[in-house]
Amino acid sequence: MMTTVAAAELETLIRRFDVPPCPAVVSELQAELRKENGSAGKIARLISRDVGLAGAVMRLVNSAAFRPGREVASIDDALRVLGFGRIFDLVVGELLKKSLSSDGGLRLDRYWDSAACSAEICAALAGRLSGTTRETAYCFGLFHDCGIPLLLRRFPDYRQTLQAANAESGLALLAVEEARHGTNHAVVGYLLGRTWGLSEVLCEAIRAHHHYEVLDPQAPASLADEVCTLIAISAVADHVAGLHLRTREEGQWLAARSRVGAFFGLADADLDDLVEDLLQEVQLAGAA
Repeated sequence: MMTTVAAAELETLIRRFDVPPCPAVVSELQAELRKENGSAGKIARLISRDVGLAGAVMRLVNSAAFRPGREVASIDDALRVLGFGRIFDLVVGELLKKSLSSDGGLRLDRYWDSAACSAEICAALAGRLSGTTRETAYCFGLFHDCGIPLLLRRFPDYRQTLQAANAESGLALLAVEEARHGTNHAVVGYLLGRTWGLSEVLCEAIRAHHHYEVLDPQAPASLADEVCTLIAISAVADHVAGLHLRTREEGQWLAARSRVGAFFGLADADLDDLVEDLLQEVQLAGAA
């Protein structure tokens, strides 16, 4: 059964896991976005105030993952091309990555390599399949496992838990985490996304990303279609990233494969071809 998180439990988890505080610029952007007539100029100025952040967003917007069709020359231009909501998620994503990477005591290179690879593949899949945008898929690929760094920081033995959990399939992975630590990375990631103001679609997809049963045609319609699309896309992306980086156990793909194929209306052979095509693209990009 999928875990629900009440407001009181969120507060308890925030204190327990020392969730990094949301930067002032995120709160300021949220306030502007909530206005009926939010100012694009003010939003651009808020982002551009941090030169490093603005540069990172521009590099991302103009990257092969998004392929805007023409070079985006400024934050104002990016807002016109992608819209406020998508740019906000990219901004939060960049700041969240910086925050999660700032703990010098943790070695997260392997985690970020895998997350970045998955994000690129998610964006590519969003361009091939309907149901979400490249930008949303990229953010989800980067942060669907964002609870892992917080659990690594909180529990010295979490790496051993992760090794044991990755040998399991489907929801058994979360059960290993629950048994050892009283929570799991999907719930902690949902908490982090909520605290930092990620969109509801991204937060719900983070919370449910191992619940492949929601992809079944007969499953109760408890989640938005875009949430289910993100879950299905990330299952494929994680599988391909694991093949490329040789870092993942195959338990999750075994649990997800048939449901992902049915969700997208792909026969087994077509899904295998899609995986092979994506793997070749990733390998060619890595060799370039």
